Amino acid sequence: LSNVFFNSGFWVQDLAALVEAIRDTGTLIVIDGYHSFMAVPLDLHAIAGRVFYMSGGYKYAMAGEGCAFLHAPEGYGPRPRNTGWFAEFAELAVHRAGTVGYANDAMRFMGATFDPSGLYRFNAVMDWLEGEGLTVEVMRAHARALQSQLITLLSRAKHKIRPDQALLHPDDPALARFLTFEMDGAQAIQKALMQDGIITDARGRRLRIGFGIYQDEDDVGKLCHALKDGL
Repeated sequence: LSNVFFNSGFWVQDLAALVEAIRDTGTLIVIDGYHSFMAVPLDLHAIAGRVFYMSGGYKYAMAGEGCAFLHAPEGYGPRPRNTGWFAEFAELAVHRAGTVGYANDAMRFMGATFDPSGLYRFNAVMDWLEGEGLTVEVMRAHARALQSQLITLLSRAKHKIRPDQALLHPDDPALARFLTFEMDGAQAIQKALMQDGIITDARGRRLRIGFGIYQDEDDVGKLCHALKDGL
């Protein structure tokens, strides 16, 4: 299950209700959190014993590649098939002929030797954000203000993108950190914006425009200017 859908920005907020609807406690439930982690508020306490949650330092955590993590509920998948020697790291001193001594915690899903520099970078970014008081709520509010500004500016003049083409609007609580516009020519608009130094993303007929703490009102204004005059 995607916590936030990559092709629309739709945020599934009531994860607990979905998990509770799965009556078979032996069913493995995996939540893809790559578009929700550090983008929207998240609290897994109520379902931590039932779900696997996967995300990492890429995208909204702003820590780059090389850092991914998995929350694994206790007792689920005690002997995963696709792992490496780190999965039995805690049991290396114990001789086990013909079997893998899986760890009892989430280490049972680990692979082999890896480059840990991404983890240090992730920790450094988290420390910096905490020091600056940049919580998920603060960053989301900043992005939401920029999203609203974009929709307002698009409604004031003729652009290649119209507000009614947005799948979700900033006043919708289900909207995460990017706006998605569905239209013909999405690919051409993305390429034209890229030539103008503006990075967006197109998937089929959907143009995705993301918002972060490193952008401000001037950036939104430049985007609208490019959409009006340069395409």
